[in-house]
Amino acid sequence: MSKKLSQVHFSSTVKLDVGGQHFTTTVQTLTKDPNSMLAAMFSGKFEMKPSEDGSFFIDRDGTHFRFILNFLRTGKLTLPEGATFTKELEEEAEFYQIQGLVDALKPANSAVEARTLGEPFAESIILTNVEEQRVLRSWLPEAMAGGWRLLFRASRDSYAASVFHSKCDNKGHTVTVVKSGGNIFGGFTEEPWTNQSATPSCLAW
Repeated sequence: MSKKLSQVHFSSTVKLDVGGQHFTTTVQTLTKDPNSMLAAMFSGKFEMKPSEDGSFFIDRDGTHFRFILNFLRTGKLTLPEGATFTKELEEEAEFYQIQGLVDALKPANSAVEARTLGEPFAESIILTNVEEQRVLRSWLPEAMAGGWRLLFRASRDSYAASVFHSKCDNKGHTVTVVKSGGNIFGGFTEEPWTNQSATPSCLAW
């Protein structure tokens, strides 16, 4: 990308491969923030060669990249209600050097940090029976009586193992709840998850 060309032409529609996740957008969107890394990449000043499938590869986790694109498209930050990944999104915004998004995320991160951590299973969409929740709480160590937060929900975050590990690794004690058909399974571990851990094929909380 360091080789300057006299002229480089990009199609008005651009395909991106961000860490294995594919997006389609326009040069106009990618260059909306003239000070961003994306604007520099697609300004036509540097040599950019697409992959065989015609997409341009960016070696970043693409989990939250759609929020980057939507911010560039609209100039507004729109997140799902109760989003817990704002710190991760802020890191991505800083990497792409989109200062407007970084600034917009600061109030959201402050709100998340100020939020009181919840009771066990309070955010679960699987364990909704109060009596079942009570029994499970009685099985857990007393140290885990409070201060819970939802790390990962496959139906919300993705079923990809890489996403599971990005959200759950090195978080200390965890409870995993899995629903398969009409059956509910789960487990508790005092050992933190790592990339070397065996990853459940389907996870939901």
